[in-house]
Amino acid sequence: MQRSYTKNYFKIYFWQLLSILLNLLSLMVVIPQLSSHPGIYGIYAICVSSVIFLSYADLGFMNAGFKFASEFFARGKQAEERQIIGLVSFILLIFVGLFMITTLVLSVHPSWLIKGLNDQGYVRIARQLLVILALFAPMVVLQRALAIIFGIRLQDFIYQRVQMVVNLCKIVSVFFFYRSGHSNIVGYFLFGQCLTAVGLLTGFGIAGRRYGIGLKCFARSIRFSRPLFDEIKPLALSTLFITISWILYYELDIFSIARLSGAQAVAFYSIGLTCQSFFRTILGMLFNPFAARFNHFIAMHDTEGLKRFYQSVICLMLPVVVFPILSIVCLSKPLVYSWVGSGFHESVRLVQVLAMCNIWGFISYPAGMLLIARKEIRKLYVLAIVQPVIFWLGVAVFFSHFGYEVFAWFQLFAFLISALVYGWYSKQFLQIDTWKFFKTFILPGFLPAVLLILGLWSLVGYLPEEKNKINLILVVAIGGVLSMLAVGIYYLTTPTFRKYMYTVLQNLRTGRAAG
Repeated sequence: MQRSYTKNYFKIYFWQLLSILLNLLSLMVVIPQLSSHPGIYGIYAICVSSVIFLSYADLGFMNAGFKFASEFFARGKQAEERQIIGLVSFILLIFVGLFMITTLVLSVHPSWLIKGLNDQGYVRIARQLLVILALFAPMVVLQRALAIIFGIRLQDFIYQRVQMVVNLCKIVSVFFFYRSGHSNIVGYFLFGQCLTAVGLLTGFGIAGRRYGIGLKCFARSIRFSRPLFDEIKPLALSTLFITISWILYYELDIFSIARLSGAQAVAFYSIGLTCQSFFRTILGMLFNPFAARFNHFIAMHDTEGLKRFYQSVICLMLPVVVFPILSIVCLSKPLVYSWVGSGFHESVRLVQVLAMCNIWGFISYPAGMLLIARKEIRKLYVLAIVQPVIFWLGVAVFFSHFGYEVFAWFQLFAFLISALVYGWYSKQFLQIDTWKFFKTFILPGFLPAVLLILGLWSLVGYLPEEKNKINLILVVAIGGVLSMLAVGIYYLTTPTFRKYMYTVLQNLRTGRAAG
């Protein structure tokens, strides 16, 4: 195992930055094309959400498998690493099979999923999309396995290059499927799934050459093992609660809106959900490398090193997480109007609320990973119970008064409660009092955040609101520039951040271990 991972982090983040820029390009090019017909886009959004929903189908075993595979890798036990990946993939495959059957049934009766689906053209599109979704569902097993194989080695950047090529091809293809006088959302979805399959095969080819874990080796390792199952089961069952909780209050909203309010409401809500998912993707990219490193510290019994590393993560990630989210919230109206048009005016507030759900991600993401790494089972159970109860109780009480927007508001409220719990856990782990935690990790971001908000509010009235790619680029650029200025202010006013950045740059030059 490597002694220094600093260069790996920078390679990962370099390719993730390119991936983020590519995702921005995708949002600018693909969504305006697809959203030209809100009803059809609503159906497509449900299918895309089903792909995300499927990623939770392993009932927590993939997360547990990542932890144990990381520890086996840290100890040099490659055979056990492959066995654990094979076991959790076997479990995931079972649930993917159940998902395929359910989706095929819904393809026969799509009205069971979407309220008011009476137009025969829409029914045909829904059926075709659901069939494609079912047939390509097994790709999730390959995706999750590759995430473990590359992730535990902190070499995600290798597979990210493949994913970037695939995503670029998807973006370019939208001009073929959505050209003048012609739109084919079914063909676009099918072509995208085929490109994903090619990318997965390429990823396993690389894994086979580098680590000896090619597609054949992986397929042979997919089997049930009672000893390994018993070893990971306690952690997997706790992450099962987290998985169910996450599904209940984070992934079922769009399906509930489809049943309660119809495809048009789904289209409006999906714009906000797209922004939230974009930030969620970014946060996953930023924090996933740290999960493997947490497990490495646990495997080597280095508690003090883990504490230092944990503090570094929170301090470094606050400006990266908070300032872009505040920019989106302040610029939501010109962003939505220049992106998908004024016809989506109902999406403006949804973008603001759903984007704010991730504002405390610089604490909640690393704290959640630390809970799993340290196998803090009871605390995981508490979070798993509290979040969906708050969310669905709020929806049940207030839906009749406020409509589908209540899903966004109570998702935000549930996130804020969980952020408080994660903050409390972080200060307990670091063994510091509440004031010191606030002064060290939160207060330094206050001044640049206030200046950022004031700057954005002073400009928002002058920004264009007509649907246009140039206007959209201008709005995004304004938000990006002011966010970077806020990061600069944070650097100048936060000695701890300057110290961490100096240490990281020194380690990058010398190759010494920074964690």
